Order: sequence, then C-alpha cells, then structure tokens
Amino acid sequence: MLEKLAHASMGLGFASIGLTVLTWAKEKGNNPEEVAHAERFGNFVGLWAPTFFLLGIYLLKLRELGYDDEAEKLKGEIESLKDKLS
Repeated sequence: MLEKLAHASMGLGFASIGLTVLTWAKEKGNNPEEVAHAERFGNFVGLWAPTFFLLGIYLLKLRELGYDDEAEKLKGEIESLKDKLS
C-alpha cells in the first residue's frame, strides 16, 4: 500500500512540473502584468513538485523500514469501523 502511495506521489510530482510549464505558457499574455501573473502562478504550481517527491521518498522509506504491514492493519481497522458505523 505504501509503495502505491509513493508511486502516486512521484507521479503527482512529475505532473506538477508539466502543469507548471503548461500554466506558464497558457497564462502568458502581451502586457507586463499578465506576464508577471503567469510567472507567479507558474512558480506557485512549481512549488508543489518538491513536496510530492519528498512525500514519495518518505513513503518508500517507511516501506523499507517495515511499516507497510502496520498500514495494512490500520486500513483494516478503518474498514471495520466504517462497517460498524454503517
């Protein structure tokens, strides 16, 4: 489970990089204010990538340390609580 979350997080990091370039290119206009806004918004989206990559690395490290079993137990407990509340 942690490995899947880690790979999803890494994928979101790469998607964030692509979205940064796409956002910057799409928002760019002719006047200086539009160009400045496009650059700021592109930078804002670009700051997501390191967070996603670090989260992915952290989740892979937790898996290496053996916390994947604990995550599966917790998932089972959450499911049983959901069933009880339903």
